[in-house]
Amino acid sequence: MRRLFHLVAGLVAALALAAPAMSETPGGRGYLGWSYLINNDWLGDGDDRWQSGGSSNSFLFGPAGLTEAPEDWGRLIEVRSRFQVISPDNFTAPAAWDRRAAGVITTTLNTHVQRRGFELSAGAGLAFTGPRTGLIRFQNRLHELTPANDPMVPPFVAAAQIGDAVYPTLQGEAARRFRLSDHAVLRPFVEVQAGVESLARIGADLFIGPAFDGGLLLRDGTSGFAYRGLDAGGQPGVSLVIGADTARVFSSALLPAADGYRLTPLRHRARAGVMFEGDRLSVFYGGAWLGREFAAQPRGQVSGVLQVNFRF
Repeated sequence: MRRLFHLVAGLVAALALAAPAMSETPGGRGYLGWSYLINNDWLGDGDDRWQSGGSSNSFLFGPAGLTEAPEDWGRLIEVRSRFQVISPDNFTAPAAWDRRAAGVITTTLNTHVQRRGFELSAGAGLAFTGPRTGLIRFQNRLHELTPANDPMVPPFVAAAQIGDAVYPTLQGEAARRFRLSDHAVLRPFVEVQAGVESLARIGADLFIGPAFDGGLLLRDGTSGFAYRGLDAGGQPGVSLVIGADTARVFSSALLPAADGYRLTPLRHRARAGVMFEGDRLSVFYGGAWLGREFAAQPRGQVSGVLQVNFRF
């Protein structure tokens, strides 16, 4: 597994380093841009638990000048890496009922199209779990650097984290935009995923303002927020997004039944955020309420998300 993990991690790093050079390829396809979204429980309700933190990172490749999904499969390619750090409620002294810590790195190769008014995406890849991801150690390093002197994940909790494994991953989404007015768009969607967690999800997002007009929208796996992958050149101003969804989770390697965890029948999320769009800078901040994921979990949590983009 270690060689496979290093191979995939190296491929993602190589794409990131080579992307600027690829953009200089005359004519045809090349690097279109990088988009990301950071999520952290501390940015939401101020705690550090369950879905503790992570990020979604997307590197996009396609024909030069592309600003939205094309009609043909394979013309627009997204290489996505997703990082998740999962912790018990009190990770210095976890309760017997609580979930185990976990580090998850998911790398997928996705393609996006528009067909008959529908925005479609499909992808495949691998999800890695366990100590070899290094994410629990990375969280401890971050806590060492914070001025608040945040507690460390103790060795016995790190040793009990979800073990090293590799999970083939398939995912797909279908969405459609309905314009309600000049400044409001409703975008319902359905999503399916098979892998480290297998689920089916249905939901919708309401966009108010110019920031999300056109372009390519991607979805963060933890918070559910749609974030901009390709920028269609939104007008400066303030935009709002409100959304919610519900998932039926069929299986989860992060909450193994062998350990006595019972999944909640449905997993709910709700979110709201604001985008400040300028000529050279855009800032997005939002909060996502994440409902209970397993039966013993006493309540949900609020995770904050952040995205800052500069234009040069």
